[in-house]
Amino acid sequence: MTPKLHLFIGPNTNLNDMERRGQSGLEYMMIVIIAMLLMTPAIQKGTTLITDMKMETNVMLAKNTINSISDATESVFAQGEPAKITIHAKFPENINIATVGSGEVMIRLNAYGGVTDIVNRFDFNVTGTLPQDNGYYDITIQAVKISGVTWVNITDA
Repeated sequence: MTPKLHLFIGPNTNLNDMERRGQSGLEYMMIVIIAMLLMTPAIQKGTTLITDMKMETNVMLAKNTINSISDATESVFAQGEPAKITIHAKFPENINIATVGSGEVMIRLNAYGGVTDIVNRFDFNVTGTLPQDNGYYDITIQAVKISGVTWVNITDA
């Protein structure tokens, strides 16, 4: 009598049981794949919403920063020389350029698939420099007389 060879199959197992387990494994895998396909649009929409919210937050932060600098600038100009104020301002991410001059203070952001300018103009002369990177900065705003004309100098301290 020849011994029976049982490869991967126990002595009490028949082939139909193994086929059923294989089929249930395949069905489970199909359910997981379908669930992942159904979740993909929701994940993409969520990612888009988060990106849009971050852009909107950067624009609002730039507006708040420009408004804070502008309020302090107008106050210093009204007081005249030697008035000086230092404010603590947060600059947003994605700054393209931040400038002071020609009677305005501006932050240009890379946002909404292009550039967005946040600008405030003055009826008097302003000069100086602003930080070009995101983060918290101390901004010093000081009234100075140049050739008898009052200017406001804005610099990051």
